[in-house]
Amino acid sequence: MLARVIGTIVIILVLFAIISNPQDAASNTREGASTLADAGTSITVFLSSVVENLAGTTTSYTGTTYYPSGGIETGDGSTPTLR
Repeated sequence: MLARVIGTIVIILVLFAIISNPQDAASNTREGASTLADAGTSITVFLSSVVENLAGTTTSYTGTTYYPSGGIETGDGSTPTLR
């Protein structure tokens, strides 16, 4: 019963945030998804490293860098905002 009440309150708060300021809600969702993707990549690299160490093999991880649509690589890892 308590879980249902808390779930309903959370859903109402999420809907309020989306309705009151949709651009910020979209930005926060995008950042959250990016953070989850980074965490997933880190966990995958960690588990691969553990398995490789147990097996006695070594390989190097080469990550993929993603840039925002229309972004310009500056060389220092930052992407300037175009206005």
